[in-house]
Amino acid sequence: MLIRPWEGGDDRLVLAAQPELSERSLTRRFLVGTGGRLPSGYLAHIAKGARPPAWDAQVAIDRGTLCGWAEYGRIHGTTDAADLAVIVADRWQRAGVGSRLVRALVQRMAAAGIRQVYAEVLPSNRDVRAFVRALAGRGPQGEYADGLVRYHFPLVDVPAELRDQNAGMATAV
Repeated sequence: MLIRPWEGGDDRLVLAAQPELSERSLTRRFLVGTGGRLPSGYLAHIAKGARPPAWDAQVAIDRGTLCGWAEYGRIHGTTDAADLAVIVADRWQRAGVGSRLVRALVQRMAAAGIRQVYAEVLPSNRDVRAFVRALAGRGPQGEYADGLVRYHFPLVDVPAELRDQNAGMATAV
């Protein structure tokens, strides 16, 4: 499996991977039902490609197939805060792909000037909640509001073992 930064044309890989994303996975990523499809507005957004420092992503590819991606989007009206989101295709879930993607993204976030990380997770998504708590280091346990668990923590609190020192370079895992 190859972990690398988002490149032009990766939106086509996302479209090709759509059948590998169950309605459950899509709901967990977008926090609402999507009818089992990636939202059209989101597809238009990613078709514009990476736009650091406003938006960037890391992708996981196995034999030419997109397995998942982790992305950040700078929060409008802020200079140093971004939302973090991850989606992994069903057959590659629970294999460490999401955590490897996030580790690869952390250094890119820092290089883009991100200092504060926000993440929203469905309460039922226990595995991701546990990972975000680990990612937050000594940060908060999350606050429940409006049907979601919301996390906010400084990027510097991410423990060293969860940072990829080779961020920005394509790495095989």
